[in-house]
Amino acid sequence: MAATASARAVALQALLPLLLPPLLLLTAPTCNAQDSSPDAVNEVPVPYSEGGTQELHALLKGQALLPCDITPEEPGDSVFLVVWYKDDLTPIYSYDVRGKHSGSPSHWKNLDVVQQRAYFRTSTEPASLALSDVEERDSGHYRCRVDFKASPTRNTKVRLVVVVPPGKPTIVDSAGHRVEGSTRPYEEGQSLELTCLVHGGRPVPTLSWWRGSQLLESMDTTAELAPFGASGPRSRKLRIASLSRRHLHEALHCQAANNNQSRPVSTSVAVDMRLRPLSTSILPTDGAPLSAHKPVQLVCQSVGSRPPVKITWLKDGKRLDNANQVETNEGNVSTSTLTFVPLQRDNNKTLKCRAENGHVFNGTQEDVMKLNVFFPPTLRLELGKGINPNDIEEGDNVYFECHVNSNPPAYKVVWKHNGVPIQGNTRAGVILITQNLAYQRISRTQAGNYSCVASNVEGDGTSNLVALNVMYKPVCVEGQKRVYGVARQERAEVLCQVAAYPPAESFRWSFNNTAETQDVPPARYSTAPTHVPGRGSATHSGSTLSYTPATELDYGTVMCWATNRAGSQAEPCVFHIIAAGKPDTPFNCTLLNQTSSALGVECVAGFDGGQPQRFELEVYEAASHRLLANVSSDLAGFTVTGLAPGLVLRMLVFGTNSKGRSEPAKLEGFTLKSAEKQTEENLLSLLGPPELTLTPVLGGVLGVDKAALPLRDDADDLPPYSDKDDRNPDLIPCNKDSDYQLGTPGQKTLTPDNGVLGGHHGVVHATLRNGDVFSKQDNREAERERYIGRQFREVRCRCLCNIGALTLDPLELEPRFEGQS
Repeated sequence: MAATASARAVALQALLPLLLPPLLLLTAPTCNAQDSSPDAVNEVPVPYSEGGTQELHALLKGQALLPCDITPEEPGDSVFLVVWYKDDLTPIYSYDVRGKHSGSPSHWKNLDVVQQRAYFRTSTEPASLALSDVEERDSGHYRCRVDFKASPTRNTKVRLVVVVPPGKPTIVDSAGHRVEGSTRPYEEGQSLELTCLVHGGRPVPTLSWWRGSQLLESMDTTAELAPFGASGPRSRKLRIASLSRRHLHEALHCQAANNNQSRPVSTSVAVDMRLRPLSTSILPTDGAPLSAHKPVQLVCQSVGSRPPVKITWLKDGKRLDNANQVETNEGNVSTSTLTFVPLQRDNNKTLKCRAENGHVFNGTQEDVMKLNVFFPPTLRLELGKGINPNDIEEGDNVYFECHVNSNPPAYKVVWKHNGVPIQGNTRAGVILITQNLAYQRISRTQAGNYSCVASNVEGDGTSNLVALNVMYKPVCVEGQKRVYGVARQERAEVLCQVAAYPPAESFRWSFNNTAETQDVPPARYSTAPTHVPGRGSATHSGSTLSYTPATELDYGTVMCWATNRAGSQAEPCVFHIIAAGKPDTPFNCTLLNQTSSALGVECVAGFDGGQPQRFELEVYEAASHRLLANVSSDLAGFTVTGLAPGLVLRMLVFGTNSKGRSEPAKLEGFTLKSAEKQTEENLLSLLGPPELTLTPVLGGVLGVDKAALPLRDDADDLPPYSDKDDRNPDLIPCNKDSDYQLGTPGQKTLTPDNGVLGGHHGVVHATLRNGDVFSKQDNREAERERYIGRQFREVRCRCLCNIGALTLDPLELEPRFEGQS
């Protein structure tokens, strides 16, 4: 029975393709392609299990093309009906060309299964059912049954696998914190652990870690998350044992893939790191040392830190604030510029640049610079050790020490005594050894203020002053009045001054005449010591003796001695008491600064007769003997103004005191004429005979008339031409140190004596004859005026220098040079 039933089933299955077309024709649906009624195909589906099954993969939300071969086996045959089944039971789509649909095929869809997402395409080879917007429920077995008009029915099986891509990976760190964009900051040497988690996906996705195109070694940790097989995300861990600087900003990608139709889904993170500085250094300057009190900019640079370092400057551990920091190269390079004003005390100190990244372990670096500060010498002068400055006497040995602090070392040390440089003289006992000064057997003249001056490339430095006080016995002060003229019964105040250190404490006086020497009894004089500061350590002490001669025997010599702590004065101060008399005549009187309205007179004072004296000048007009001026002065020098021009003058100079007036010193002169502002040619035209007279003195010596010819410096009376005009015949080129004299060609030059030359007034007195040579004798500066006259008719030669000997030839009316070089 069983064998019979099986045979029948096989026979029925073989006949079924032949029976279905007529049945379908009888039961062909009349609804349109949009009919979603399950009764649209009134056919009982028959499971079909023969033939092979084609597997097809389609992406979720993608499109699936289910192939169906509709090509008839027999020529001339055509498709009659195509029906699609899902899982061999449910019809989901039909393509019908029977009956009235032969011209326009009918498409029917099972809306409960495929909605509007399916469409059967016959234009492709093979024909296919296009299923769009694929859903997960679309997975399953599909069968396409094709009925032909004549050919046997054909079935095509397709297994559709809907591929569900995995979800976007999620990355977490070792602490389980989700990582997005970049990791938390890591330090060099730390390990990095990242876990990639992926949910969903069918088939099961495969996870992998990548660095660019490089596949990284990682470990599947899915079992760790679902140890008992429970469904859960897929996971894969990446571990980098030791991070280095190269990992900064490195992008790590986790990929999940489960098909070859779509791109793998991935998530990327960048590695964030905090880095220690690679190097920190104070950039070298130009190699020059620093100079005290001169600002300089110092630069410290730190490279490689992340985040940027904080740079601080320290001098011997003390922070300096005058710095400015900038970041470059995206913060990789930090530069701090310090404006630094070094001081002398900074020499040999350390300047430190500290770069600190407080976010990392051991993130501080330093660079140290030893300061080399140049500064001028600073000096400290002191007496040698063991020398008591309050107990130095003449004859002692003394030395000084000059302590010099300078950078660079001083190349020169100069010693000064009262501001005057000291020269070493071993024979005189003055020994200089750079920073030491020694005196052997010191004398009182070497007392005073001492200093030392040292020099280096930065400048000069001067030490403190050290006062050297040398104790010595009193000595007489030079230059004090030694002769006192006094009448009988007239009191004289005789001042005795001595220099001593320490100051004189007491004085004694004695009197000496031709008959005897005796101490002056205190009843005859009174003494009052006075102290006047002297040079160096010397102090001038004085005692005044009130002395009144009564008889001839009271005239003579008085002497005083002073005593101080060093002892008594060895040589007394000697003063002469004489009977008072008139002053001596002043001498060496000369004229100066003569103009058309003024002149000056200077003389040397004669002996004052033992009394204070004054001086008087009387000026007379030579022709009328009329007194023009009477001037007095405490000194033997006068200036007379308000004189008329062109006057010939006679002058008398007297010395006067309480006893009377001296004999006069006589001299002659004149004031300049206003009309003398003429050129030399006009003046030369006034010449008479060739013999000319210049002075009353030399004129007398030479046997000619007298005329006083002064040097004239009045700028208002100069000729109106330029002193530098070489084309002007009145000018001779200048030589300040030239000497002009008077002489006759071929004969010895005549030189005026001092009494006539007038000292520094530069008055030249001589006689000029035809052919005589005129040359300048004094050393006055350029631009001198010379007057040569005869019978009050004057010739002026304006001499600016001595290039040769100047010859004045009245016949040629122009100057001529001889021996010009």
